[in-house]
Amino acid sequence: MLGGANANASPAPIADAAERKDAAALRGRLAKTANADVNVAQVDGMTALHWAAYHDDLETGKTLLAAGATAEITNRYGVTPLSLVCTNGHAEFAELLLANGANPNTALHGGETPLMTAARTGKVAVVNVLLARGAGIDAKLPDGQTATMWAAAEGHLAVIEALLAAGADFRTPLATGFTPLLFAVRAGQLEIVSAFLKAGVDVNAVTEPTMKLTRKHPRKGSGALTMAVENGHFELAGFLLDAGANPNDLRSGFAPLHILIWIRKPDRGEDEGDPIPEGQGTMTSEQLIRK
Repeated sequence: MLGGANANASPAPIADAAERKDAAALRGRLAKTANADVNVAQVDGMTALHWAAYHDDLETGKTLLAAGATAEITNRYGVTPLSLVCTNGHAEFAELLLANGANPNTALHGGETPLMTAARTGKVAVVNVLLARGAGIDAKLPDGQTATMWAAAEGHLAVIEALLAAGADFRTPLATGFTPLLFAVRAGQLEIVSAFLKAGVDVNAVTEPTMKLTRKHPRKGSGALTMAVENGHFELAGFLLDAGANPNDLRSGFAPLHILIWIRKPDRGEDEGDPIPEGQGTMTSEQLIRK
């Protein structure tokens, strides 16, 4: 030990206090340490402001920003305080960070932006804050997925309505041909499907992939009706029929009735086939056939 220094002392005591949710220790450290660096990070890059965001602690966040915390700072994994706030859905905290220099478009290493995070988790108040602050509404992951696609798959109607009202692109597909509508259909999200149809999506549009497909991808020519049936969402399939979907569409190579029979009686032999899907809704396959 040199000069009486504590060899076991943490290099980031303010961040440690924030991690423990020890507001008294944090404020005490700031009060007694002149020019304390509130941005000193733990070994993984987590700062005190990261931990305040993680714990949804707005008051500590205000204290840290007033003491000089950097709002636009990333940990080792590219995570910003704003990204953590978007996961929690705290709109006031998000506004505070953005007002203090946080970038609404800083993405995680995998490409997920704060808007995508808020859309995926259904935090519409945060979505609105981000859009008002210039978040890229149609930013894409490396595979082309957007915030609208995330919200559609998760069934967050309020988020979809906010994104559509702000002008989000709800037509452009992925290279596989998957559109926001088909993300909603695959997950059985009837309200989201209805919102897209009201916005003008063609109920009979089908996939037109621009990449080589594998068995895990939907077949070329797959539409909303065939996908609803294939995933066992019979009530949604009935809704699509009422909305004008073609019950005899063969563009995927199979009509919806072919697919219905296929999923109700999986292949036998060496390959036992996939299990019968567990769809959304109360309509049975027999009721759908009669429809």
